[in-house]
Amino acid sequence: MWLAGSADWTLAAAEAVAAALALPDTRWLGSRGRVADPNRRTSGLGGECGLLVVDAWAGLDLDALGAAAGTLRGGGLLVLLTPPPADWPRWTDPAPERCASFPHGAAAVTGRLIRRLCGLLDASLAVRRVDGPAVSADAPSPAADTAGHGLSLSVLRSAPRATPTATGPTSDHAQTEAATPDQAEAVAAILATANGRSQRPLVITADRGRGKSGAMGLAAARLQADGGKTILLTAPRRAAAEAVLRHAGDAAPRFLPPDALLAETPPADLLLVDEAAAIPAPLLSRMLERYPRVVFATTVHGYEGTGRGFEVRFRAVLARLRPGWRALRLSQPIRWAPGDPLEALLDRALLLDAEPAADADAEAALATAGPADIRFETPERDALAADEPRLRQAFGLLVLGHYQTRPSDLRQLLDAPGIAVHWLRAGETLLAVAVSGREGRLPADLHEPIFTGRRRPRGHLLPQTLSAHAGLLDAPGLDCRRILRIAVHPAVQRRGLGRRLLADLASAGADEGADLLGASFGATPELIGFWRGCDLVPVHIGSRRNAASGAHAAVVLRALTAAGGAVLQLGRQRLVPRLAVLLAGPLRDLEPAVVAELLAAAPSASVQLDDLELRELHAFANADRGLDATRPALHRLLQAVLPGEPAADIISRAQRHALIACVLQHADPSDCAARLGCSGAAAVVAELRTATAALLAAGGRQPSPD
Repeated sequence: MWLAGSADWTLAAAEAVAAALALPDTRWLGSRGRVADPNRRTSGLGGECGLLVVDAWAGLDLDALGAAAGTLRGGGLLVLLTPPPADWPRWTDPAPERCASFPHGAAAVTGRLIRRLCGLLDASLAVRRVDGPAVSADAPSPAADTAGHGLSLSVLRSAPRATPTATGPTSDHAQTEAATPDQAEAVAAILATANGRSQRPLVITADRGRGKSGAMGLAAARLQADGGKTILLTAPRRAAAEAVLRHAGDAAPRFLPPDALLAETPPADLLLVDEAAAIPAPLLSRMLERYPRVVFATTVHGYEGTGRGFEVRFRAVLARLRPGWRALRLSQPIRWAPGDPLEALLDRALLLDAEPAADADAEAALATAGPADIRFETPERDALAADEPRLRQAFGLLVLGHYQTRPSDLRQLLDAPGIAVHWLRAGETLLAVAVSGREGRLPADLHEPIFTGRRRPRGHLLPQTLSAHAGLLDAPGLDCRRILRIAVHPAVQRRGLGRRLLADLASAGADEGADLLGASFGATPELIGFWRGCDLVPVHIGSRRNAASGAHAAVVLRALTAAGGAVLQLGRQRLVPRLAVLLAGPLRDLEPAVVAELLAAAPSASVQLDDLELRELHAFANADRGLDATRPALHRLLQAVLPGEPAADIISRAQRHALIACVLQHADPSDCAARLGCSGAAAVVAELRTATAALLAAGGRQPSPD
């Protein structure tokens, strides 16, 4: 039921609806005065409800709406409170203010998404709209005269609702057995994974509300009751794992966030990973390597991520590391009937079910298109919001290519100031999509406060990171184009489309007067290599791991003007000496493969080793001089040979990584034994001696004769 009218009228009308239905499990989302935080996303999402009131007058949080709607059981009613449809798109919504960068506020966020939403609501047979007065002062109290405003009980009874599900439990809190045959099959599969052969992970996929999390909780409780097994649970956030914990009851497994799990690696008989699509594939790979029995569960279409994207990113990893993995798909809803009209409406409105073009269509489009037929375009966002097929293709690609895409990203894409969408199109098929944002050009009086850490204006991540963390004082004054998202259709990847899209973006940015094109991302060797191949080079690496990605954030840049080139060159020159210090401290746990890629992209160094240092190095390489005694000289040697990749063809990748770990990061040689395939610390040191000898010989580095 869509209650459209003034703020006071809609609130009073919703209270009249709640009083008329008198359901004990009514929930309010974003209601004025009913919760301390009007957009608290996890409020009351632990169970189910029969009436859900969503108060858009307090701000429409799309992520919260997508999550809360999944708690509404079949036969229930969602009541939406909004301004009148003619006014709503022009109304200043406080919720999306966070996607408006300084100096913009909520008033700068446009109403394209709301106009689209109004059209979908009006066209849906699952919606009954009730219009009230637009001006609060002229509105009598609905509680006093509900019939006069179309809110009689007869209207409530005629509101479109789903058929109540006959299979679901009356309350999630009371569920101790599987609610559907699908969920029972999932419980059995989890038990088999825990008790069967190791190295055979289980992957459970389902749409929202199919009981995958409940199945993990029920299985955990049964495993505890039957054998007292040690079970661990992880998810992107604890809130995402609440359903597992609730269904497990007193036998709830220990929860650890992904980064803490991998840092601590406590022993376990079974690891449960909920909402795995929202966890980066490198972290999932490390979980596979460290735990012999793992169950991954993920939503196919939902606010926590996309199952198809998970499959694209992770299927190859599973096939390589655990070829005996098994898949299970749940399709029967728990709380509502199949074909529920509200689920279909919200999936479409929030683009939870958005998909890119079919693989065969993408392959055919690329195969038949000549270079001139693949068009780079930056569509007007008004036109994009009205073009549902292309919007679904574009957003589907973005969801597929990124593990953290949420419904709120749709609002940013359509409405946030300074945002642009770009794509490569062959015919009607989108082959690659990118989203960029305008950053920088900040007032001169903010440059020093940003550099010193006293100010952090909202947004402008790229120039502020370069100034506050990389020490590039002039960066906030430059005009930057930051690439927020980029995705190439998985069926046509590795065909140069990403490079072409970024080259076109750079050209368009230069035409608009931008100084820098850049990106910030969770650093992996593969991603650094991709950006380098697109002529964007690293200038900074964050000192802490991101809690969501589990990776250190890297910043890459491409200069578009002379001013941008000066900042880029300074950043490249500063990277190696900064790494030389930070790798011994906050970056000690940075993967050596990432360090190697960063150093390979840096400009060649002009480090000159003196005669005594060369004697030390030769004594280490060719005699028995100790590693600790030679560390300072080895440190200087690596600063000379690793930047710019001169060592790439001289020593093996494993030797290069071992030198980085043992010398630059001060790791104990025994910690590198497994990476080198060595039996222990002595064998690692022998490899280091061999590698040092090869580097000295290749560079003709000899001490002067006595």
